[in-house]
Amino acid sequence: MKASRLWICVGVLVLGACLAGCSVSVSANAQSGGKYILEGKDKIVVTAAQPAAPEVAPAPEPPKPPMKAKRVGKKIEITEKVMFETGKAEIKVDSHQLLKDVATVLSENASVSKLRIEGHTDDVGKDKANKKLSQSRADAVKAFLVGVGVDGARLEAVGYGEEKPVADNATDEGKEKNRRVEFNIVGESAAPAAGDE
Repeated sequence: MKASRLWICVGVLVLGACLAGCSVSVSANAQSGGKYILEGKDKIVVTAAQPAAPEVAPAPEPPKPPMKAKRVGKKIEITEKVMFETGKAEIKVDSHQLLKDVATVLSENASVSKLRIEGHTDDVGKDKANKKLSQSRADAVKAFLVGVGVDGARLEAVGYGEEKPVADNATDEGKEKNRRVEFNIVGESAAPAAGDE
């Protein structure tokens, strides 16, 4: 439709030029970049309005994934386990976001003055080795949290080994539940009174 309107305008100009006694022709190849050139005694250039580029709406931001940690009473509860390499204190990459969410919960709860990171194991292996491994894993979690901005003075790491089972170590399912990291709030400053700065 826009092109046909432009040609109507060109035709009107040609007709006007003819009535004025001019010989005017329009070259078939005279369209370039929205310009139509009428050649006669004088050169007349008619510029076609270029269509506006369509507006492209910005892509919506992807929804934020749900938090994997939240404060519940005197604990920071997590929705999945902190995973380590087998028999080691190396935290798997898959658990990094989980621990970042724990750090976020701490930043949102400034009154928490001390969080105890507890490492626990099942009863497979020697007691002493299990306790050492659980301590190393608790230390690794503390180091990770400090690395993402948590004040180390707010954290303590304790390895309990197999001392505090939450399930029966006689079953594989029970062993799986006993291999865990817990986050217990053991110190909290008083909330500021209303009106206090």
